[in-house]
Amino acid sequence: MSRIGFPRPVGAVATALNLGAGLLLLALMFLTVADVVGRSAFGRSVLGTVDISTLLLVTIAFLGLASAEIDGKHVSVTLVEERFGPRTRRILSGARVVLLAILGALIVWGMGEVLLSAYERGETTNDILRLATWPAKLVLFLSFLLFFVMAVWKEVMEFRTLGSGGTPETDEVDTAPEADRSTAHRQNGEGAS
Repeated sequence: MSRIGFPRPVGAVATALNLGAGLLLLALMFLTVADVVGRSAFGRSVLGTVDISTLLLVTIAFLGLASAEIDGKHVSVTLVEERFGPRTRRILSGARVVLLAILGALIVWGMGEVLLSAYERGETTNDILRLATWPAKLVLFLSFLLFFVMAVWKEVMEFRTLGSGGTPETDEVDTAPEADRSTAHRQNGEGAS
């Protein structure tokens, strides 16, 4: 996929999401260690570990969703599309804009309904603590909303770049070392001749 720049505030949000996920992961790690030590050494678990761990895992997993889109760290395969001409690539990019917008609207709307329902009914976990589930569902809702807004924005920017005759830069994370090696081999071959 292309490497499209995002405004600085969006990068700050991605950093905040990553930091939040990291801190929650650290808290989950401490909770798990305390639970295991408590069971092993004192014969008692930490009360509500299952409830808390479940909600933390959901929150941690989805906090990174929008950040992965912003940073371009998700999996993308452009093997087929790179072989097409600019016009075909622009058509495919336009189709992706429409599909992402429709899919995003449906998913975010559905998650909003689930969030509202959980809040109104006072939905809780089934274990001892009976923790409210709506905060985790709020994180899911906001993460998917931000993800789809960023994905559509990124695709619109790529569509515009292709329309203006430009070619979006491709991610060269995996190919950069290979390009360096091929350049070094060519230079070594020229020097030996």
